[in-house]
Amino acid sequence: MTTVDDADSGTFDAVLMLYIACAKLPDGELDEREGARILHLARAHTKGLAEGYAEQAVEDVGKVLGETRDPAAQLKLVVDAATRAARNLDDDAKANLVAELRSIARSNGRTTSAELDFVHAAAKTLGVE
Repeated sequence: MTTVDDADSGTFDAVLMLYIACAKLPDGELDEREGARILHLARAHTKGLAEGYAEQAVEDVGKVLGETRDPAAQLKLVVDAATRAARNLDDDAKANLVAELRSIARSNGRTTSAELDFVHAAAKTLGVE
C-alpha cells in the first residue's frame, strides 16, 4: 500500500502535476489562493523532509507544465500523471487525492464546470467514483 506521504518522488511529482493542472488548465490561470492550497497540501505530504522540499517540488513540476505550451502535450503530461498515481497509490490515497483536487478547485471561491470536469476525469482515471 502506498500513500502520497510515502510515495516515491516520481509518484509525488505526478500528484503535484494533478494539483497544478487542476488549478491552471481549466481556466488558464493559477491564482494566489489556488497556489496557496497546493503548497499547503504539498507541505502536508512532505513533513519530515528537508525544509523547502515541497516548495521546490511544486516549482519544478509547475515549470514543466508551464513550459509545455501545446494543449495535446499538456494533456499527455496530465494523463501520464494520473495513470502513474492510479498505478502506485492505494485506494484510500486515490480517494484522498480526488478530495484534494476538489479542494483546489474550490479554493478561489468559484468552481467552474471545467474544474469539475477535470476532477471527474482524474477520479475516473484513478478508479475513484
